[in-house]
Amino acid sequence: MADDPKKKEESSAHPGSLLAPQSMGGINAGKGFDFQTRYAACNIPLWLLEAAFHQLFFEGTGDIDIRYTESGGETSRIHIQVKDHDVQPAELREAIEQFSRLNSDLPSTYKSFNLVCPSLSPTIRPIETGLARLRGAKAFYDDNPAALTPTKEEVDQRLRDAGLDGYIDFIHAKVHIDVGHSDMHHDDRALGQFVNRILSHPEFAEKVRAMVLPAFAETLRMIGAHKGSVIERSEIEKLLRDAVAAGIAGEKKITLWLQNWTNETFDVPADYKLDWSPHFDRPRRKVPSPETWNKELLPELDDLKKKMLVERQERVIRFRGKCALSSGIALGAVFPTVGGWTFEIPQPPAKDPWRSDATPTNLYQITLELVEAASDGTDIVLGLNIKGDGRQDVITYVQSTGNPPRMFAFMSPPSQGAQSMSGSGDAVAFAQAVRENLGQLLKKYGLRQTRIFFYGPLALAVFLGQQLTSVGDIQLFEYQDPGYVSTCRLRT
Repeated sequence: MADDPKKKEESSAHPGSLLAPQSMGGINAGKGFDFQTRYAACNIPLWLLEAAFHQLFFEGTGDIDIRYTESGGETSRIHIQVKDHDVQPAELREAIEQFSRLNSDLPSTYKSFNLVCPSLSPTIRPIETGLARLRGAKAFYDDNPAALTPTKEEVDQRLRDAGLDGYIDFIHAKVHIDVGHSDMHHDDRALGQFVNRILSHPEFAEKVRAMVLPAFAETLRMIGAHKGSVIERSEIEKLLRDAVAAGIAGEKKITLWLQNWTNETFDVPADYKLDWSPHFDRPRRKVPSPETWNKELLPELDDLKKKMLVERQERVIRFRGKCALSSGIALGAVFPTVGGWTFEIPQPPAKDPWRSDATPTNLYQITLELVEAASDGTDIVLGLNIKGDGRQDVITYVQSTGNPPRMFAFMSPPSQGAQSMSGSGDAVAFAQAVRENLGQLLKKYGLRQTRIFFYGPLALAVFLGQQLTSVGDIQLFEYQDPGYVSTCRLRT
């Protein structure tokens, strides 16, 4: 068989070249590096705190390269390799060998080489702790370096035991191991880190301060006006809620109208409109065919997002529309949380709109029930029971299709019913918990497809769609008495 020209070209590329396989891996893999992308996003606020930070090169000679420019014009670079799992001894040696080759190929280019991962395997964990201990003590013993000789000898022996004896001086001079990044496996935890770090910047912290500042002034006035009298908790909460709402009112938003069951005018003028009402019939609860969903409606949503990205800088969407639940999930999936989008949605009878950037309810627990089906099934049927129990309806319908899943998974809040969600915090926590549990089930059983049956409020449907990233193919269903009909297919 003739040689593959492409393979010959790649194999001959110089290790230090940007066309080398190790440099092209992440670009070729596309969506396979969510952990790495989260790490980069969460560290941008930290890098920005360094005045010398100049450039970020993502998927360059490695996973991440950082360039610094000092005030005198002198430049330096840091090379970062990111692993999404606990690194084993052979992988550590391979990474350090790559660092050493790159250091030789591009001398004086990189001042350090960093390996980032959740942890090292137990047998080589002492290397990281020893290096950290040694480097952490150097500043204290700068006038007496010999005091650290026993510690350095111990670290050197650990490196030799790991088969790294040929790289000891290089490791001490330029290699850093950065562990403790298991949060980068989860969108919500990574988002929490990003928020905390971005608030370290005066520019952004000042904006949050401006939103909350009215609450302090109003609190002072309340206390001054109630000297010698009792202030009820409800009064305090209302004052704070109203004051913060007044501060948020200055927040710039995009108003989106999406028409499904009706075509009507809402309380705030639309910046963008999508009228899908000709495809819907409320009296018969008729929804569009899967072909219409997938070939017309979803592409319209994608085009709308592209238009918004070009025309607007805001990322808060004030939503108005009486929509099918499939529309809500699809809308959230097109404008995901990881893309920086926030939805503000009225959800009666709640007085205030629900927001998808609300702080999730702490220690929120969902109920998960698994029902085994066909051992040769290729997907999961996910029933989300918020307003009530739809388990039997879902099982009966799926069985009638003659296409059994590998299993049924039913998730619900601690209690079901119209008031099972107390507000935005519960909704965000529920959506995040669904995403995490679904991801674990898909990984455990080696599946990539999910059929979703959702019985809950529209705002939660949107929040859920925002969280459903990197979970494979999703087929949505809509209730149509009797039974269900398939609607749109999402590829996450």
